[in-house]
Amino acid sequence: MNIKQNIFLLLIGFVGFAQNLIEFEPPKHIKTVVFNSSEDNTGLPIVALDEQITLRFDDLNADDSAYYYTLERANANWEKSTLFRPEYMEGYDDIRIQNFAYSDATLQAYIHYSLTLPNAQTRITKSGNYTLKIWNEDRTMVIQRRFVVVDSRSTIGIRIRRSQDMETIETHQSVQFSLSTTDLNIRLPEKELQIFVVQNQQWQSWTSAGNPTYTMGNELTFNYTPETNFNGGNEYLFFDTQELRSGGGNVAYVLRDELYQSILNPQWVRSGRPYTFAPDINGAFRISTFQGTNPYTESDYTEVFFSLFAEDFLLDAEHYVVGDFNQHIKGEENKLKYNPESGRFETKIVLKQGIYNYKFASQDFAGVNYDNLISGSYWPTENDYWVLVYHRKLGARCDELIAVGNANSINIGL
Repeated sequence: MNIKQNIFLLLIGFVGFAQNLIEFEPPKHIKTVVFNSSEDNTGLPIVALDEQITLRFDDLNADDSAYYYTLERANANWEKSTLFRPEYMEGYDDIRIQNFAYSDATLQAYIHYSLTLPNAQTRITKSGNYTLKIWNEDRTMVIQRRFVVVDSRSTIGIRIRRSQDMETIETHQSVQFSLSTTDLNIRLPEKELQIFVVQNQQWQSWTSAGNPTYTMGNELTFNYTPETNFNGGNEYLFFDTQELRSGGGNVAYVLRDELYQSILNPQWVRSGRPYTFAPDINGAFRISTFQGTNPYTESDYTEVFFSLFAEDFLLDAEHYVVGDFNQHIKGEENKLKYNPESGRFETKIVLKQGIYNYKFASQDFAGVNYDNLISGSYWPTENDYWVLVYHRKLGARCDELIAVGNANSINIGL
């Protein structure tokens, strides 16, 4: 085997190694995975040490299955860490989830499971990146979700500006920020620090901030760096199924079969049209129902029908309905299919009652993603941005998360 072959195999191994710590599409019977520290389910899953975070999901098989959880620590770039469990966790994991409840007065039977960390058995002791994994009785992983734990030691000043690059000035937003290292006891910031930026709650947008534009004393400043120049995208579409029988916003009408069917208003290609502001929750969703008081067990499931008016150029790619409800993963369940009779791309997805943001994302037949092909990308779009700062001391074996900053582009500057 020659040197090039060896390098190729090493690269393949590295990619596979890193890939096993990110989200994937769960089996069809696992639905409504919610993982956040706040009840409104918005923002990245970020918690401070000893702050609680809760994972919730439904099992539509409703067969009293047992599920177990484990924790995996990762480095700043989501590679698997070399730390041993006692170095980042007190207690133990690989424990059965004990909190579950049966659905109440719903057409679709399900069991709702919930897990809160830390708990009496499991406590994280070191800040950084983590992956929570849920396993069934056959030791098959059914859910994998990333989250981060921060031990704040510094503050970040963030501002969102319009791109100054003439090629992207109409479509992109520039994330600019400064970080003080005065209280961090850092000798070589360029070697000890790694900084990443995320747009909204979308892990796929995870981007290294690159090198500072300049350093003045103990302050690192990032201004108009190419790494932090993001597609503005467009405001998300939404629908409201809190009222099961008649539907809410953007539900054209409701039918009844084995489940209720929520037929959404058809959408069209927005790219190339003037930007129009519309309030959204940046791709998030919130479970809620008007038919009960406990949204976790009294919200029913409905078949939601999506449609998109076809244009000729859309036939050269595949298109998907994405949002935080499916972690923006392009899978068979959320793939649109062209219907020549209606002249639309159509699909249906079984979703729990609530308020949802979504968009249409595309992928060509070579596997290249075009997430704004249909929605378009505009610099005034309202987005959330998160800046995460990791520190690895010289000679240390792990990256610790020492600062998190957040800013919104609603008052974007020029």
